[in-house]
Amino acid sequence: MADVYQMQEQDLPAFYALARYAFNKPQSPARDATFKSLFTHSSGWATGEPLSSGLLGTHFTVDLAGTAFKMSGVGYVASYPEASGHGGIGAIMRQAFADMRENGETLSYLAPFSATFYRRFGYENAFEHAIHSIAARDLPKVPVRESKTTVTRLSYGAAIPAMAEVYSRNRNATRGGLRREDWWWLNVASHYPARQVAVAALGDHPVGYVVFEKMGTTFRVHELFYDDLDALLALGRFVTAHRSAFSQFEYEAGDAAGLHDLLPEPGVLTTQLVPFMMARIVDVADFLQRYPYQVSDLAPVVIGIKDDYVPENNASWELAIDDGRVHLAKTDQQPAVVMTEQQLVKASFGVRPLREAYQLGLVDGDAFAAANLSDVFMKTQGQLYDYF
Repeated sequence: MADVYQMQEQDLPAFYALARYAFNKPQSPARDATFKSLFTHSSGWATGEPLSSGLLGTHFTVDLAGTAFKMSGVGYVASYPEASGHGGIGAIMRQAFADMRENGETLSYLAPFSATFYRRFGYENAFEHAIHSIAARDLPKVPVRESKTTVTRLSYGAAIPAMAEVYSRNRNATRGGLRREDWWWLNVASHYPARQVAVAALGDHPVGYVVFEKMGTTFRVHELFYDDLDALLALGRFVTAHRSAFSQFEYEAGDAAGLHDLLPEPGVLTTQLVPFMMARIVDVADFLQRYPYQVSDLAPVVIGIKDDYVPENNASWELAIDDGRVHLAKTDQQPAVVMTEQQLVKASFGVRPLREAYQLGLVDGDAFAAANLSDVFMKTQGQLYDYF
């Protein structure tokens, strides 16, 4: 078993060199600053002397229907070729999960290079993106309404105060999305220097924004948030005003819902659903105790959770809800429903209802109990707009 240690500030140069090698990234002043910022706001684990394998767990807070959970965003999982295949990453993951729990981090997200690889460690697909594509000639005409909403183009950095205000009050950011801190906004600005922003405002009050990028002949929308219809229409007119300069328009949306019904001719829009980020529940007890359940009452049900990497999660849990008050306790009773921690991720993040997972043979136990438990979880799939 490889010896795992938590990285300190003096380990930054060695780990940065590993990350650049593993991901074939050239060094640049912007990348140096971005990586240092990420390292500063993360815990890091490594093996080897000299350092040969490691990863970062960045400290975030996510919002799940108004409930805040601390989350470790895992990234830069890397090994030198000569160190791969020797169990280093597996050992690091075990230690990382233990330290995340000690730090009160209930959840962990990551962007997988291979879903199969990360499922070994308990991660499961939780978020999807929809990439909508349409030719410039097919862009619909945006309705004009009498409104005092104005749109102003800004650099990403200059637009952060306005974006932060709009983002913080938008419900789409509360489906498992980040509660973005100032340092993260600045990190994104540094990491994506080609991105620009248009801010919609009523007087001095921001009411919406669109993050976009000019990519050859394609106009790419990366993020769109708005308070009301006037803001949406104003930003829509701003985007479509570029039709003479670009042949293709793309919108990568954190919401996987379709947009075809909004177009006069639905067939001109192509939509591709793509897996985006995976999630894992590091602390099942805290997650089930504070989850934003969709019912106010639930008769006691015993849930068996299987977790190969976090032994504290691997147990039977009795869950009951009485007039909105959640009661959760570890128990020796026979579970009525048995699932892996990964199936709990899918059910709780709205990916696949528990009753459907049961019908597919992904969940064991009593059919009635599984169906009853299915109703307590969110019905709409989570939304995540950040990549790390």
